Amino acid sequence: MRFFVALLLLVLSMGAFAQSGVSTNEGKVPDSFVQRLGMTYFTFYDGQSLEDPGFFGGKLGKNERGKPINGNDGYSAFNNISLTYKLTERINLDQQTRLEYVHNRDREWRFQGMRIGISGRLLSGKNWSLKGAFNTDIPELNGYTERARTTIFNPGLFAGLNVQLSEKWSLYSVLTPRMYFYRDDRAVDSQWAVAGRDPGEKRRFELRGSPTVNYQINDKFGIRGGFDIQIVNRIKDDSTELTRFPTTSINLGPTIAINKALNLYVFARTFPFDGLKARKETLSLGAWINGVVF
Repeated sequence: MRFFVALLLLVLSMGAFAQSGVSTNEGKVPDSFVQRLGMTYFTFYDGQSLEDPGFFGGKLGKNERGKPINGNDGYSAFNNISLTYKLTERINLDQQTRLEYVHNRDREWRFQGMRIGISGRLLSGKNWSLKGAFNTDIPELNGYTERARTTIFNPGLFAGLNVQLSEKWSLYSVLTPRMYFYRDDRAVDSQWAVAGRDPGEKRRFELRGSPTVNYQINDKFGIRGGFDIQIVNRIKDDSTELTRFPTTSINLGPTIAINKALNLYVFARTFPFDGLKARKETLSLGAWINGVVF
């Protein structure tokens, strides 16, 4: 419960700050150093199983194998916080800090590493745009998970693709293609094993997409549904072999745009194509939370 109170206070304070701050995301490139700075965030929340949700104290969300999605960690919020410096009207220098809150016995905050790259409106057309960052982990600043997996570099993309189909309908997808280079191909974190994964399933390359169809009811509210899929080349595969990662989840829920600092997509998620299929045991709560801080 304390986590949700803290998260609510955090996003509300971000909203108040953003309303009074200077935006560096549109218009001419500002002259001063401070005016060129910006900050955004994107949080992925993995919540409780809807088989027994309790009041933030029920069962943990399960994957397609009936194993906890986050190992034994409990509910988690994975935060990508990007500090940007505007180089041109469209391109920024981007430093991304990755912090994970884990609602386990110790209520842990885990440093998950820093990435450096360039960000902004990478590509666009009449009715579509691709915004995000090309980046990689900074060597020796790997976080909890990538350090356990002995990651050296992982160049790739963290971006959002938006296609406006009509006034009410649109397509949106988080896109995260990425390559991985390790010192030890078999090294994994403890959560990997608890989730029922083999070390050979570590990725050399992944193409992850989360395409969704969105219907905008009004300026504040909408409905979104989609799926999450990963095409990967794994350590145990041939160098050119691509396979679908074991899970393809589907999700459905409302979207809420409170202001530019706080946008919510809260959804129910399950795995209809894999393992135990769609059932209460594999049905869990999740959320995307994102916005512009300044």
